[in-house]
Amino acid sequence: MMKYRVDDWVLFCPLPDVELFKDERYAAVVLEILNDDLFYDYKIYVEQTQKTKKVRQHQLFPASNSTY
Repeated sequence: MMKYRVDDWVLFCPLPDVELFKDERYAAVVLEILNDDLFYDYKIYVEQTQKTKKVRQHQLFPASNSTY
């Protein structure tokens, strides 16, 4: 089951399993839920880089409204 919905703001961590980078997070918005993709779960827009990316659910974290 998908944790996030389209238009949800999230925090994206490129390498959540690497101790050195696990706290590195970027504001992003969910553009699409990739139900038919066997590897990726979401397509997001990363605010800092202004790029879209396909990501897995474990790379996303809830964002509080106070972050924006």
